[in-house]
Amino acid sequence: MINLHRDRINYSLDKLIHGTNYTILRNECVQRNMISRDMVARIENTAMDVTTRHRKLFEKITKRGPKAFNTLLDICQRQFPKAYAELNPASNDQQMHSTLNPQRVRSVSCNVAPKAFAIRGPSSQLELVDGKNNNVAAESLTEESKCTLLVYEDILPSFTVTLSNGPAATHPKVLAYPMKSRRRGVAFIVNVVTFVKDVHPKRNGADIDGQNVISLFQQLGFIVFYYEDITMADYKELIAKLKESEYLSCDCFAFYILSHGDHKKGSDFIFLHDNSILRVEDVLTEFNTVNCTKLIGKPKLFFISICRGEQSDLGSYRLSTNTERDGMIDPRKPMPSNIATYCDMLVCYATVPGFAAHRDPSHGSWFVESMCRVWAEHAHDTDVEILMKLVGEFASTYRTETAALQTICTEQRGFFKQLFLNPGYYERPEDKLA
Repeated sequence: MINLHRDRINYSLDKLIHGTNYTILRNECVQRNMISRDMVARIENTAMDVTTRHRKLFEKITKRGPKAFNTLLDICQRQFPKAYAELNPASNDQQMHSTLNPQRVRSVSCNVAPKAFAIRGPSSQLELVDGKNNNVAAESLTEESKCTLLVYEDILPSFTVTLSNGPAATHPKVLAYPMKSRRRGVAFIVNVVTFVKDVHPKRNGADIDGQNVISLFQQLGFIVFYYEDITMADYKELIAKLKESEYLSCDCFAFYILSHGDHKKGSDFIFLHDNSILRVEDVLTEFNTVNCTKLIGKPKLFFISICRGEQSDLGSYRLSTNTERDGMIDPRKPMPSNIATYCDMLVCYATVPGFAAHRDPSHGSWFVESMCRVWAEHAHDTDVEILMKLVGEFASTYRTETAALQTICTEQRGFFKQLFLNPGYYERPEDKLA
């Protein structure tokens, strides 16, 4: 169970106890194999009164696997409406955690990393599971199994992606990437919320970002891998497993990382849970045509939700630089047939170099919220690069209490085709039933 769901249960524990019946909840949990009869026996042998048993039952649920929260939600939706509303605030009229909440107050928290860089310490050894094996018993997973390559279970969305009725119309002079198969895409998401020894401040609101990004890509038809608070060792092992697996036999790949970061001497840095430093350029190198042949010719989307400096953008003007022409291919020579090292890549940053990215502790980061809102509404008929222009335009309307703003930044490396996500549309009718 991810931290977001565990915290939600613990925060509302008294209300959940008051809004549920212990006997009914216990029996439902056993029937759905979320807890065993032996676990129930241990709870009831150590706790004599019903209230204590009730509390221990919820505490046990928070220690179960990634399916546990959704199972609890389903039980409460059927049996305990008040408890369901506590666990799923988006079901309320107020939509407290919805990216589509028009009543939210846009402001206040700035995702700024400290100046000092930290040196990575040794990482603990984690038990590994073959990346090609997706038959891991979800309920047996523990907090130590972060390096397991396991598809993230569906979560209840707090917003709804508009589905396509058919393939989107493409520009007559620009080809489009194929995005019509059941293997629509893979989204690999890393969300760093806390940092060892609090070297960097906790990213309050990051749990909401995680839920929203997971929901967005699941509704777009992507297989989602989601990890919180991983170390550099974890990251390297997970990437290696993903690249060795069969999951990358898909139409599109998306890499999404959310953390503190900085921009120094022309390079962008991301801080991981153990305070180690991951360079954005190293992320891109992992998936270029030399190091990841499975994705040659496939669109690769990178979303980097970090600060790229500490300066708040108060709207001052900056001069643009001139560009120079480096050279031309000799037309008398035959055209080469080799493939560029970096191609079919679109890199999207939450902000421009030197400036801070803002995050609301209650509603998540401006970048993620804007992206989820725009993509949910327009991904069914709009090219990804146009989507990001719309995201940038929407995010530009946000202001902090001190009038600071934020400008998103995109970079394409050989991304010469249009990319329509076509959510809900499949070329073959039988794919819909797969």
